[in-house]
Amino acid sequence: MDLKRFKDMTLSLFFTKRCRFCRTVTDIRKEICEKCENELFKIDGDICFKCGREKTRCTCKRKPGYYMSVCAPYYYMGAAKKAVTLLKFHNDKDMADILAKDMAQTLKARYDEIDFDFCTFVPAHKNELKRRGYNQAELLCKKLSEETGIPFIDCLDKPFETAPQHSLNEAKRSGNLLGAITLKDNMLQNIEDKRILLCDDIKTTGATLDECAKTLLISGVAEVRCITVCITMNK
Repeated sequence: MDLKRFKDMTLSLFFTKRCRFCRTVTDIRKEICEKCENELFKIDGDICFKCGREKTRCTCKRKPGYYMSVCAPYYYMGAAKKAVTLLKFHNDKDMADILAKDMAQTLKARYDEIDFDFCTFVPAHKNELKRRGYNQAELLCKKLSEETGIPFIDCLDKPFETAPQHSLNEAKRSGNLLGAITLKDNMLQNIEDKRILLCDDIKTTGATLDECAKTLLISGVAEVRCITVCITMNK
């Protein structure tokens, strides 16, 4: 037995290594288990900045909206979907640290020449916060701020509860959020003429991001760009 293998076996006796996406026990030498490695669908190459998908998968035809661009490291399927599910529905708050690192890498690759004044997040209604105990978008945004040095600001509010976006078809999603996102009190002077990075966990149609961006632009923000962990893949 060679020295490296002996060292790995010795470490495995004392330390449990878990996959960064699904949390199952994995090889001490690997960050990702074999199953997740085979089911990790990265968004690579040239992308359409309006929908965030690779240009070969884009069907949005650059539909006009309020945010200037969106990007994400992964498609919402396989290993990345498992990770977001653990964060969003299973109280695995530590997953925000892991996914924010991936978002930071994507930010550097896609927005490297852009100097953001602040990063903020898609807000949740107080009833949503009560049920879950936290806003996963806020956790991701705070960790992304730590990773990138972009100042964090909590400037948006959601005073009205709406139906979950995932429960609605595309035609109803935009109307569902109409007027549901507002600017927090005393925030106007902080964000005027600023360049904002808006964070969320998943981008599907972009209706949520667009409603947030609209509120920010009406409030005097100069520019809104978005980043999420995942973007749904067109069928």
